Amino acid sequence: MEIKKEPATADKDVYEGLSSLSRKEFSRPAKAEFISWMESEGYVIRDGDGKLKVNTRWNNKEDRIKSVRKLVEVMQISPLDLKNEDFFKMGLIDMLKVYSVKRVSFPAVFNALKEAYPELEINLWDMRSLNGTISRNRETADEAIKWLIKKKSGIVTENDFEQSGVSFALSFYSNAFDAIIFAQPDFIESGSMKTLADKYLDKAFVNNQNKRRAAISALIKLTGSPKSLTYKSFEIFGMELLLSYYMQSQAFLKNFIKPEDENKLLVGLAVSDSVKGFELWEMEDPPKSLFLDKTIRAKSTLWLSNVLHKNPYGLSYRDWEAFGMEWIVKEFYGGDTYGAIHDAIRLVEEEKV
Repeated sequence: MEIKKEPATADKDVYEGLSSLSRKEFSRPAKAEFISWMESEGYVIRDGDGKLKVNTRWNNKEDRIKSVRKLVEVMQISPLDLKNEDFFKMGLIDMLKVYSVKRVSFPAVFNALKEAYPELEINLWDMRSLNGTISRNRETADEAIKWLIKKKSGIVTENDFEQSGVSFALSFYSNAFDAIIFAQPDFIESGSMKTLADKYLDKAFVNNQNKRRAAISALIKLTGSPKSLTYKSFEIFGMELLLSYYMQSQAFLKNFIKPEDENKLLVGLAVSDSVKGFELWEMEDPPKSLFLDKTIRAKSTLWLSNVLHKNPYGLSYRDWEAFGMEWIVKEFYGGDTYGAIHDAIRLVEEEKV
């Protein structure tokens, strides 16, 4: 039975000719035909008493592929309907064991089909034989979301989930926006994300710590680095409302900064909230007026000292350069590292008192 994969379409089975095929009852003629074929291939032999016994350990990939495809053909079913029990009934228990250890995090029957039908590009959620059980877990849901985004070249709408057969992924989340945020895709078209954000990103979302941090983490992944994240990044993906949360933080309210640095500080606080250990001076475009505060400058020097495992007195201008922090020395110490080191040592001494 020849099966062709058609281009991805909106609302139909992606496998041409398979949607009309339903599982047929297991029949004796089908088993007899398959066993006869197995014997002709030498996979089973008869002993002295005429009883059949398996004559292979199924270590050969080509033998496994040929047998799985023959099994589907004889049973006259779609590969998507193949079940573990079919292997048992046809005497392929040992083969199923091989597939069980190939990729232990996936069902054996799925591993078998992935190997036997690479041209179909079968996904775990495509398999009707799993009947919504094994494949319906959050890890699989997130994998399905990433697959959908890739399939749609990053341009995704809410309707695409159902039309592409991955609506089950939404059962783990409140909506499509939440689903994409928590799946942490490598890319998505900014307009698609902005459309969903405009619909679902509200105050309740912003005040939910897990959702807020997940959204910021997703944005960092989409833009490439926590250091390069800017206010414009939030705007492009329609997520600038997230920053409103940090306008009430003490770090924002208590620090004197120039108006042009306010958004930069909000972005820095957002990244610090999402990325453990991230500091404002690591930003490619930091809120420089914040460093008018000598204590903050001193803390940045001590941080550099700790990261490099150096005594503050051992720091050189190149160390600041290596972390893109030389502007601190230039703008506040006239290029002289001694002043920066002196402030850092003074801070350590004051904290000891």
